[in-house]
Amino acid sequence: MKRFEAAVQTAIDAIPPDFQPYLDEIEFVVAERSSEGLLGLYEGPGALEAGGYPARVTVFKASHEAVAETWEDLVDEVRRTVLHEVGHHFLMDEGELPY
Repeated sequence: MKRFEAAVQTAIDAIPPDFQPYLDEIEFVVAERSSEGLLGLYEGPGALEAGGYPARVTVFKASHEAVAETWEDLVDEVRRTVLHEVGHHFLMDEGELPY
């Protein structure tokens, strides 16, 4: 689990500096699996919305392991998942997200 968590943290740290302050509003969680087979899940208010509670991005370990053939594939998929879910924080819908 520690190695996977490190891959998630690397993806978070790679987000451009202009966006980093907004990440303080997001709780990042690693979970073993999603019952729906999701790679990631965004919950909470967007960056411009008042919500009274922090947003949460959950990244699911088993789902990533299921789609990746190598460690490098897994790291790349984690990066795409983190960027996708953070995009929801900036109120992007599925059609606007690059991943």
